[in-house]
Amino acid sequence: MNSRLTPAEPFPDDLAPLEVWEVEVLNSKVHRELDYEYAHAGGPAMETEFRHEELRDELDRRDDSDAAPTPALPAPNLVVVP
Repeated sequence: MNSRLTPAEPFPDDLAPLEVWEVEVLNSKVHRELDYEYAHAGGPAMETEFRHEELRDELDRRDDSDAAPTPALPAPNLVVVP
């Protein structure tokens, strides 16, 4: 098992049908690949950057769709003491 996802390895065309844990695993592997490329190649490959952006967008989309609006709190009852 490789902890990185190199640009030569397959990557899903569509992330939407994947379970959140699958997207998170891919995200972790792409982050590890980014670290490797910065350390050994002086910078990331375009494919790795593209994958990173796709994963970030997908995770953000899921976070936004899962977020429930926060209900407004009632105004506190203030008592003015003379």
